Amino acid sequence: MILVLASIIAVFLAGAVCGIFAMLVIGIHTEERRTLRNGTGPTRTGSASRRLLTTQTTCDDVPTRVPAGR
Repeated sequence: MILVLASIIAVFLAGAVCGIFAMLVIGIHTEERRTLRNGTGPTRTGSASRRLLTTQTTCDDVPTRVPAGR
């Protein structure tokens, strides 16, 4: 009985993860198509996927860059 319940939960979670991934792919695809057109602004889907996939931090305590010279 526990094995059946664990299997049902695993299938549900896998479906949720696949659904979230599909929405991200759709958001990226539509945003790329929109940027090819002129005069269109950002959409909610594009903004959400950009916000989720960004790698930049917005911390105030980030040290300033020191120019590398020789």
